[in-house]
Formats: sequence, C-alpha cells, structure tokens
Amino acid sequence: MPTFSLFGKSVELQATPEPTARTRDESAWLHRRYLTVRLIARMEALRVHTAGRAFAGREASQEAGAWILIGDVVQSSSQLASSRALPSANPRSFVAFTHVSEAVLAAGTVLNIGIASAKFGGAGGEFQAEYVTGPPMTFRPLVGKHWHGAVGRA
Repeated sequence: MPTFSLFGKSVELQATPEPTARTRDESAWLHRRYLTVRLIARMEALRVHTAGRAFAGREASQEAGAWILIGDVVQSSSQLASSRALPSANPRSFVAFTHVSEAVLAAGTVLNIGIASAKFGGAGGEFQAEYVTGPPMTFRPLVGKHWHGAVGRA
C-alpha cells in the first residue's frame, strides 16, 4: 500500500498522487501544506460531529461533511479533538464532538490529506483528510459507546 509522508509522519492509503487541489481552509493544515490523492480502492474513515447542535465555543457540525479522520484514531476524545484541532474553544466546556460516524469513500474519490495545524487551541499534529471531489461519501452513525473521555476505539 502506498505511503504518504509529511513532516516526518506517514499514512498508508490505497491512493495515487494527484495535482494539488484547492482546499477549503489553508489554515487547517500544518504550515499550510497538504497533498492531493485519488483513492484507488474503497476506504473507511471516521467523521466526528455534533449532530447539528451548537455549543458555546463550537459551531454546529453535521454528520455529512468534508473533513474526516484518517491515520491513528485510537485516542481519547480530548486527545482526538486536540490532535485534529477540532473547534472546541470554550473556557467552561470542551465539547468538540458528540457523535461519531463511519465515512465510506469510493474508489475515485479525490482527497486533500495532511497534518492538522494547531488551530482552535488544539495541538494539531495528526493526519486528516478533506473531501475534494468524486463519488459522494456515505455516512453511517456509530451507536453505543464508541468514544469515551478516557479511552478511544476506532
């Protein structure tokens, strides 16, 4: 499986490099650098969101969205929020996400991939992906206790 590397971190994806595609938010990427790839096989990833609910310091996010988690996601919820620099800046609460969904991406999907920046007060430093174009992603909500404040499971 091909390996893609940035800033000393690597992620394996069944994908091929593509010419750089425009991103929705350059500040989301460490040093504003990212790679564009085209999937050559079906891929599963995770999407965390607030199921349309806004919290103080966190705008509402929906199950369907362009940003997904790739790479190591076996982290506590607060570690994940910090490493992917999820919006959660609230001095009284740290609500970055309340729901987790499986995202399924078809072969042919084009993604921007890279290391999350230290945005929204998080540390950043882990891989994330942004949907660019291709077959629409499908989302399936995960039910039960898939995430906990102390232990994460993917």
